[in-house]
Amino acid sequence: MRLFRGMFTALAAQAVLVVAVPGGLLLWNAYTTSARLIENRDAEHLGSFAALAGESAAAGKPFPTIIAELDRRDPTILGGRVAIVGTDGRLLAGTSAGPARMEQPVTANGRQVATARIIAPPQLTDRDRILLRDHYLGIGAILAGVLALLLGAAYWFAGRWSRPQRELLRLSQEVVDGEGDIHFDENGPRETVATMRNLRRVANRFERIETARRTWLVMIAEELRDPISALGERLAMVGQRLSGDPELQSALETDQTRLARIAEDLHAVALADLGRLPLRFADVDPRALIHNAIWSHGKIARAAGISLETSNLPPYTILVKWDGERIEQLFGALIENSMRYVPAGGRIVLGLESQRDAWRLIVDDNAPGIDVELAQQLFEPFYRANAADLPGGSGLSLATARAIVEGHHGRIEASNSPIGGLRITVILPATPPTA
Repeated sequence: MRLFRGMFTALAAQAVLVVAVPGGLLLWNAYTTSARLIENRDAEHLGSFAALAGESAAAGKPFPTIIAELDRRDPTILGGRVAIVGTDGRLLAGTSAGPARMEQPVTANGRQVATARIIAPPQLTDRDRILLRDHYLGIGAILAGVLALLLGAAYWFAGRWSRPQRELLRLSQEVVDGEGDIHFDENGPRETVATMRNLRRVANRFERIETARRTWLVMIAEELRDPISALGERLAMVGQRLSGDPELQSALETDQTRLARIAEDLHAVALADLGRLPLRFADVDPRALIHNAIWSHGKIARAAGISLETSNLPPYTILVKWDGERIEQLFGALIENSMRYVPAGGRIVLGLESQRDAWRLIVDDNAPGIDVELAQQLFEPFYRANAADLPGGSGLSLATARAIVEGHHGRIEASNSPIGGLRITVILPATPPTA
């Protein structure tokens, strides 16, 4: 729309210029033509008056009487504007002497006896005013019609010329938004149409690559799950052999658990990316899910010297329709994300609050140096703040959390925690909206 307005404004300015210059010239020509016509009329009337004054002077009529008769006879054209001066320049009759605008000799009996002069500027008659008004109105109407025509043409040309560019902008925005199947009318300049075709090729190729990437992630995650599960079974089988080295046994079990969670997180994120994250909604108690998450991460937290706590949990049973396994995975992802930043002696606090027909799940920590201004980046896969200073982690925790939250038609936000670190707030409807 901005492109259309810019084109139309430029064309409209040119149209105004095209109308204003010739229009001004036409008005100036009408004015000068009217002045010349009045001047010619004055010359004609003054010549007639000089001849009549000469005849009257030859008959012995004095010049003041001749001027008085002129004023009575012709009050609108020469009346009050004419003076008669002698051959020596002395005023004989009429208005006060002044610079002559026009003059004619007054002759009597074949010799010049005086000079008739027009002293005052012309006075327009009603007929003159009507004539001038009609001229100006006619010119104004013609100019207005031409301007309207040019503005209409400018509007049409601006729309026609800007349409391919607007279409090109729309297509480029669709490509930026990840649309792979874009459609357009192949109308416009040849170069613009060629650019649109190239954009369509780019979009199709990008869609194929993106679909392949998402599919590969799902396949890789699925392929990882089996060997990781088998690794856990084998570790259980050789547990007695490792009983003499409990530290090694604990480290292997921790690594296997971590690998299993990474595979699950990668699987969830990849499926959500494809829009195929499976969810099985059932009645669950969020309080129980929070306690389960704390219990399952308690051993790792204690080993890291981190306190896992609850706060603001309702004292009564709550039933909501969520996917319990996914919500536990959500809590696990949030706890693991906080544990990557919270130092020994730190705290992670889980809370639950009611909000109309929804529930707020809150995870607070007191990790230092977390910049919540990067909230949008925090939820991107594999994003890490101060990655060089952090212990191992997949970087999928918050991306997994966002995928699960969006699957439940909720939202997730990052903000400053009242205990000094990061607060992650998840708002989920008590029941999934019906389609």
